[in-house]
Amino acid sequence: MRGWLLVGGLTLLSPQIFMTAAQAQQMATFLCAAPAGHVCQFAVRTAGSQVNFSLPSGERKEVPNITPHADKYCVCDPGPVTPDCKAPQLDHWCMGSWVDVDTGLNSENNLANHAFAGD
Repeated sequence: MRGWLLVGGLTLLSPQIFMTAAQAQQMATFLCAAPAGHVCQFAVRTAGSQVNFSLPSGERKEVPNITPHADKYCVCDPGPVTPDCKAPQLDHWCMGSWVDVDTGLNSENNLANHAFAGD
């Protein structure tokens, strides 16, 4: 009897568990806020993989299947994105660490302090 109650309870809860997991994944927008003429290299680490893409200055890209505050991203200018998110050379810029993907606009580029290669 208890076994049937447990199976019945899990059957009733299963759709809610799957809906919660599906709702956790969202679309996230990434922006290259580097100065004109620059190209940002992005890497987004999700639970199952890593997505890499390039964006010219001022461009935006929407990336699906993101879990906010669980998935991480790094951006470098001009690139490449390194495993530790640190600039590979003196004339390159990287964020310095992997940060949480937010549901809003994701770009940690620092225009005010000219934190870009060649500036």
